Amino acid sequence: MQNKDNGAFRRKGDLGVPLVIGLFVLAIILGWVVFRNYEYSSKEITQSLSQMQEDSAQLSLNGCAEKTLSWFQKCDAMTQLCDDTVPRLVKVCLANSDKSADCSQYGKEIYGYNFGAKQCAPYMHDKKLKRQKKACADTWQTIADYCKVVAKKTAQNH
Repeated sequence: MQNKDNGAFRRKGDLGVPLVIGLFVLAIILGWVVFRNYEYSSKEITQSLSQMQEDSAQLSLNGCAEKTLSWFQKCDAMTQLCDDTVPRLVKVCLANSDKSADCSQYGKEIYGYNFGAKQCAPYMHDKKLKRQKKACADTWQTIADYCKVVAKKTAQNH
């Protein structure tokens, strides 16, 4: 004995099924928008890394830092991707030409906790520049790491 009247199981004005379908469609649209944004961001970052590779031969350590921070301020890719690319950009610049001679200008300063604070001073006191401060700190930490490796290799060769 089956009840052929399925209407008995549905209330008048029940929006459950249309609501679920609407949420599903909304999720698909948002997913597509995020994917397109990621795709654009990925292309921009790849192009920026390639450009840094080409320009790195003419840049000093300070030049690498300045170019990276300049790029960061103009980066219109996804925020997290811009933030994550800063150390990569510096590493590309440092890896494509020998900048070890420039490390001597920092001496033992690279081993200090506050290395880079002097270079990042313009970003320190304005809360609106928090992202730039982090990018600056990441830039100079990457340079410090590079110079520490150079110092270690130099010590081993003597």
